[in-house]
Amino acid sequence: MRNPGVSDGIPGMPIPNQRHIGALLALGAAALAAGCTQLSTRSLPKSEIGSYKHVFVEQRLADNYGVADAMAKELRDMGYDASCGALTMKPNDAELIVSYDDMWEWDFNTYMVEFDVQVRAANTDKILAVGHYYRPSMVFGHPPASMIRELLAKVFKHA
Repeated sequence: MRNPGVSDGIPGMPIPNQRHIGALLALGAAALAAGCTQLSTRSLPKSEIGSYKHVFVEQRLADNYGVADAMAKELRDMGYDASCGALTMKPNDAELIVSYDDMWEWDFNTYMVEFDVQVRAANTDKILAVGHYYRPSMVFGHPPASMIRELLAKVFKHA
C-alpha cells in the first residue's frame, strides 16, 4: 500500500541514490574551495624586473618555515643569481631586493594560506612589483613550495 504523502519523483526520471548525491556535494564543495584562491601581481610599467640578474631575498626574523631559502632556490632555478639572509648581508652586486610576508594556519597540519611578495630596486628602494597569493584551505594539499613557485613565476613573468 502506498503512502499518499510520498511521491516517487518525476515520472520517467531516475531517483538519485546516496552515492550520486554525495559525489555531487563533494564536487560542489571542491569547486567552492578552489574558487577562493587568489593570485595577483602588479608591476610598474617598463620595470622589466626579468632583465635583472642579481636578486637578494630579505629573510624575515621569524622565518620558521624556510621561506627565504625556498624563494632563493626558486629564483636560482629560474636563472637568477639569488641569495638570501638578513638585509645587512645583502651583496654589493644585488640589483633587486625581494621581501615577503607569509601567513600560516594549523588544521591538523601546518600550511601556508597567504603569501605576499614585494620587489624593490636595490639602489633606490623603489617598489617595482608586488604579488599576492591567497589560498585559505589545504583541500588540494598545495605545498608552500608550489605557492612560492607560482607567485614568483608570475611576478618575474616566467612561464
